[in-house]
Amino acid sequence: MKIHWAIPLLISIVMLAGCGTRAPYFLIESRLVEGHRQIGAPDVTETAIYREVKSRVKILGLQPPDVCADQGQTESGGAGQLHKGILRTRCGVEMAEFERALSQAGYQVVSWGAVQHIARSNETSLLESAEELGIEILLQVNALERIQIQPGRDARFERQFYRATRRGERANSVRVEQSRAREFEPLIKRKEASLVGGSRVGATINVSAVWVDTGTTIWFYEATEVDEYTEDKQVEVLVDCQGSGCVEVIQKSPTNSTGLVDGSISSVSISGDPVDEAQAIFHDLVRSLAVDLAERLAGRRS
Repeated sequence: MKIHWAIPLLISIVMLAGCGTRAPYFLIESRLVEGHRQIGAPDVTETAIYREVKSRVKILGLQPPDVCADQGQTESGGAGQLHKGILRTRCGVEMAEFERALSQAGYQVVSWGAVQHIARSNETSLLESAEELGIEILLQVNALERIQIQPGRDARFERQFYRATRRGERANSVRVEQSRAREFEPLIKRKEASLVGGSRVGATINVSAVWVDTGTTIWFYEATEVDEYTEDKQVEVLVDCQGSGCVEVIQKSPTNSTGLVDGSISSVSISGDPVDEAQAIFHDLVRSLAVDLAERLAGRRS
């Protein structure tokens, strides 16, 4: 009879002992918080003449910035100035975005190439060519630039500690002694290094609106748009703190009793040309700026 009550008592003692034992595994999570420079809203300046005529303006033209001009090979094959009547530009895609946005805003837009062609063919000024084409406002794109924005200098890592299982499954968050936190630091810093660095692509434009009839500048627009991060700037590491110190736990593929595995994982990094990617982002930013400019010029956005 004594054996019957001794067995439950033994089980209770083991369970109590188990409740007092904490798992030695911790999951350290670190997130990079960056203080990006505030770009601010577009800078728009209206004049009295613009406010007077904006409701009746129908026909616009565009003048690309000087930096877009491609002084390449002449028609005869020689280097130097382009032959009269020949025009090329490195900003054709961007100028087309402005034309499309202005058309969607309700304007009739004369091709920027047509204005340039007549000015070169007739050896006249751009304003005279614009007037000949019936353009009421000529939008002079003074600057159209791609820029690189570096991360803010007040970037910081925010770390959180969790209890975990041997397989890295997260449990409850936990507070640890300062000495333990110092042990965690070199283990997580190795991965934190991969989050630091890099930059964002930006686009900046400066545009002036010239009233063709008088040559007076009646409206000004300047703005910068910056690509936002989409990736999760976060890393984590699993550590084992049994014994005299903490060490990182390297996860291994599970195996069964026969030593066989039911699958495997192999990582691969597929990356495109960073120059092409940056240029694609720049085009998207220019499109966004072109829409904002057109909407503000038309008085649909303030």
